[in-house]
This record gives sequence, structure tokens and C-alpha cells, in this order.
Amino acid sequence: MYDRILIPTDGSEQPAVVSNALNVAELCDATVHALYVVDEKALDYQPSESGREETREARENEGGEAVATIAEAAEDRGLEVVTAIEEGTPAETIVEYAAAEDAEMIVMGTHGRSGVDRYVLGSVTEQVVRTSEVPVLTVNLARQRRAVRDDETAIERARQVLVEEGHEVAEVPEQPYRESNTWLVRAVTADGDTFNVHIDASSGESRVAQIRSE
Repeated sequence: MYDRILIPTDGSEQPAVVSNALNVAELCDATVHALYVVDEKALDYQPSESGREETREARENEGGEAVATIAEAAEDRGLEVVTAIEEGTPAETIVEYAAAEDAEMIVMGTHGRSGVDRYVLGSVTEQVVRTSEVPVLTVNLARQRRAVRDDETAIERARQVLVEEGHEVAEVPEQPYRESNTWLVRAVTADGDTFNVHIDASSGESRVAQIRSE
């Protein structure tokens, strides 16, 4: 069936993607390829060569950790793993890598990071789906719930919930507040509306309340 399965990663935590990919790989006794792409646009934004090299090194370090995490999970299941860090345009590089390595399936999440670093949802994944010559298994991460243990994750979850409800988040004007097992994140949308997002710290389940001015 599938002898080589490719898991691209953007460095964000996506256990559901890895789990689904490894489940298929285990059934087929397939080799897993873990790929991180250093986005060349991130390098182009730097005005100096030293800045580009510093950014490249930071992204390569992030990529090394990301593919190592996938490799460890695959090895725990007795699967053969190949890791790679490439540089280029993410979607194009993923498709080219799949072709070069004869990958027979690509497994990706339907969103990655939030905010300015978010680039998998709607861009990379959709481009790969459109251009790949091999099947692409997508995992809807918006439906994956996870514990919220820190401020950054609480903000990410709040942004995600508001986007799902059709709001574009302009800013989070203050640090999230945690009381007992609930996070409270206040966010202001591009339309100027203010919302409180209440997030269960254990499950990530959320509810949204709009704050209306008197």
C-alpha cells in the first residue's frame, strides 16, 4: 500500500497529525519521512546577511527539534525514519521532496501556528493538496482539544476560537488571567469589538462573551 509516508512539520505541536501518520505507517510498515522547511521568505525579510544567517540558524534549530520529536515517536513504534531540513517555499518544497523521495502519502494538519507565524492553514496545506500527485491526508486540528498550560497557548486558543466564529483578532491588549482551572483572554477584533474568551485549562474547551460598552 504505502511504503513511504511524509510528515511535514512547521515546528508547532501537532500530536494528532503525527499520531494519524504513524498509525497508517504502522499498518503498512512504511518508512516515515519527517520534513521541516525553512521558509525562504523569513530570510528575505532580513536586511543584512548576518540577519539572514541568524534567522536561518534559528529556523534550522527549530526544525531539528521538530523532526527529532517525530523521529522519536516513530522509533518508539519500531518504524524506520528519515529526517530532513530543506530551504525554500514550504508548499513547493514539500511537493518536490515527496516526488524526489517517492513518498506515497503526505499527512498534514489544517492549521499550524496562529498570528504572524501561522502559515499552514489555507496556504501551505491547501497548496499541497492542489499540487501534490500523491494522496494528502489532512487532520482538522481545529477540532483537537488539548490542555492549556501557559499564556501563549491560551492566547493561541482564544485567537483560534474567535477566528472560527468569523472574527479577525487585532490585538490581545493584556496578559491572560488564570483563576483555578479557567483562563480568561481578552481580545479586540479588527472591527473594534472586545471579547472575553473563557478557556478550560484541562480540555481547551472555550466559550466567548462579547463585552459591550455602556
